[in-house]
Amino acid sequence: MNLLSVMKTAPCLGFLVLASALSAAPLVLDHSTVTEVVNQVDRITVPTETVAPAVVQMELRAPDRLRTGRESRAELRAEDGTITRVGANTLFAFDPRGRELRLDRGSLLFHSPTGKGGGTIRTSSASATVLGTTLIAATTPDGGYKLLVLEGRAEVKFASGNALQLEAGQLTFVRPGAGGIGVPGPIVPFDLARQVKGSKLVQGFSRPLPSQARIDRAIQTQGKAVGLGRYVTTGFLVFAASSETQVSGIETAGPDADNNLVGEFTAAQRLALNTSTTLSTPTLPEARLFRSPLLVPKSESPFLNSQSDTLLTGLLADTLTITTPTLSLATWGGPADFQLVGKQSIDVTGSLRFTDLGNVSYLRFFSPRVNLPSSGTISATFTSATPGTFYFDTDETFTLGAVTFESHGGGVILQSHSGDVVLDGTIFHSDSPIGALATVAGAVNLDSRVGNVTVTRSLVDAPGGAFAISGAAGVTIRQSTFALGGNFWADSGKSLTFDTLTFTAPAGSVFQGTGNDTITARALDFRAFAEVNLGARTLVLESVHFAAGTTVRLVSENGLLAPNPNTGAAAATGYVNFIRDVTYADKPAQDFVPVAAGGTGAQPAAIQISKPN
Repeated sequence: MNLLSVMKTAPCLGFLVLASALSAAPLVLDHSTVTEVVNQVDRITVPTETVAPAVVQMELRAPDRLRTGRESRAELRAEDGTITRVGANTLFAFDPRGRELRLDRGSLLFHSPTGKGGGTIRTSSASATVLGTTLIAATTPDGGYKLLVLEGRAEVKFASGNALQLEAGQLTFVRPGAGGIGVPGPIVPFDLARQVKGSKLVQGFSRPLPSQARIDRAIQTQGKAVGLGRYVTTGFLVFAASSETQVSGIETAGPDADNNLVGEFTAAQRLALNTSTTLSTPTLPEARLFRSPLLVPKSESPFLNSQSDTLLTGLLADTLTITTPTLSLATWGGPADFQLVGKQSIDVTGSLRFTDLGNVSYLRFFSPRVNLPSSGTISATFTSATPGTFYFDTDETFTLGAVTFESHGGGVILQSHSGDVVLDGTIFHSDSPIGALATVAGAVNLDSRVGNVTVTRSLVDAPGGAFAISGAAGVTIRQSTFALGGNFWADSGKSLTFDTLTFTAPAGSVFQGTGNDTITARALDFRAFAEVNLGARTLVLESVHFAAGTTVRLVSENGLLAPNPNTGAAAATGYVNFIRDVTYADKPAQDFVPVAAGGTGAQPAAIQISKPN
């Protein structure tokens, strides 16, 4: 059963403060221990931006971030018993200032035991301080957020001094206002029983919440109120605030109920997704635009359903063909996420330039097949306050020739979920870091979830930051040039090959390559990097040069330099192999390797060779 009652207009000033009547002195809450992990959960270490899987008993300490994937979640517990549960598709961190939680996207459940001080939850547009209650906070596509009270009583205070009282089973929205000031929406009753039943933040963990009994009592109390006719049933669960006095949009229970405003898949959306169209003029076709977030059902498209890292807003089609050289988003006026969605394919016939992006910071091509021209330029200029993400997301092999990608005010991601990424003569220009969903915080990311990534005769001109490449079945880069504004990261589930590459990078930059089988590095000058880390079962280096003062860490299966370095000897499995012309400070590299690791030790130890930790 679902609820709707009379809504009240709230004052609209300043940041929100949400608190119970309790006023215990706050204690520091800048870290917690991971107590449960479900599916894909990563810790991102700041400032290196290294990514590692989160595991039970791992500590998350400010300012490091926790990132969850689709249908993933995690629970953290502080020493004082405060529990933070992080929902799917979420980016979250504790703030070094203590008892503050940063929610960049997604959702969290926050439970603070009575008298333990609660905590402040911050998003990009507002903040809320929670004392002695159980609450779900979830970002909304318009840049604001919503607050759902599961048990207890909460008070919402505004900077003006006015206050609202929230009971269990009530939510409110904080919408973005001028200058980033949070503007409150109405207080809306929601069906607490249905929300809790479908909530993975409540039900999706092995241990019940300490406040579960109080939540159950709140459900019973609300049920009695329904029986007495105090609420009008509507068939809806939760509404999204669209003005001071009304609400619109539907949120359904289920896996995404905690952290997303999920609309029913309407007849209009189904019609748009199952009919093809050609964009031959710069103007967006209004009938195909959807500004309320939606999740494509599996029955419509298993790929679009399972691979949607964020709910969809933008343009829907079965086969989307783009022939216009410019596409204006001037009439969009919707959320910051704009996605071109093709149920079957997206076909771009020539150069394409996106204009009038306004507040759009996430521009995505999303289809099982994304076909781009054999030459030409695909470009976007982001003008939003946050860095943009220019994202090409496909299921099959992504093969590109002499295409140029230009991303101004943001970075570029190319990703295949079930095929390879093959680039030959491709050029990237990116002057800013990627704003969202980057494997590594940087300007250009290339990724194949199950296949190979092959880059040949290409240019990565990325003064905006780092370059990251990941291929589950292998990574090969040949005859290419990298002009970077940050680090170089490469990762493979099997082997990596680097052959005849040229680098420029800022002082202090890091080159890191990791693989499970073999790393082959040939004709590389690493003198642009202050630190070089290579790790795999076997390392094979030939015509590789390190500058004096470079920190070099080489990891192999047995942690030893192979015999007869720099003599042209055949590579030995499990060893670090210096085949020929491998130097450090223009001297034979083996002289900088300690005797214990197979080197001569003739020079001060500068190259560390070891086994995996």
